[in-house]
Amino acid sequence: MTRDDDQGGETITLAEWAKEIGRTPEHIAIRWRPARDFPRPTGRRRRPGIPGPGEPVYDRRALETWLAEWEKTRARPRRRYEVPGDPNEMRTLGAIARLLGIDGKSLSQYRPMFDTHAAHRDQGARRLYRTGDVVELLNNRRGRARVFS
Repeated sequence: MTRDDDQGGETITLAEWAKEIGRTPEHIAIRWRPARDFPRPTGRRRRPGIPGPGEPVYDRRALETWLAEWEKTRARPRRRYEVPGDPNEMRTLGAIARLLGIDGKSLSQYRPMFDTHAAHRDQGARRLYRTGDVVELLNNRRGRARVFS
């Protein structure tokens, strides 16, 4: 990693890459670069007129490959759930959460999505949802911190 890089199109600094992919350099430095599988620098690029070792540069293809893999893992649900019992049974979100072994807030945060996409009926003050629909929507949601549209 001691060689100087000659600004060819194959290498890029993290700041340049961040701009291309719509992220901040700080986001990459804090969130992504510490990952064990994040690509390592391939060299350094000196800036004209500025003394010092220069800025680390990375193989552009390695960064793009890493990002594609990262996005694939983010697009999957972290855990898949099996439908507990009869998928057509109507239950409250709290009852479904208990059967799945998860906190009720894990489902209630998606209530607007369930209201839009899952079969449901009101029974007094309670809203009952078709269990199979709720589990299917939960399994097909995008990864953590993503919102259904």
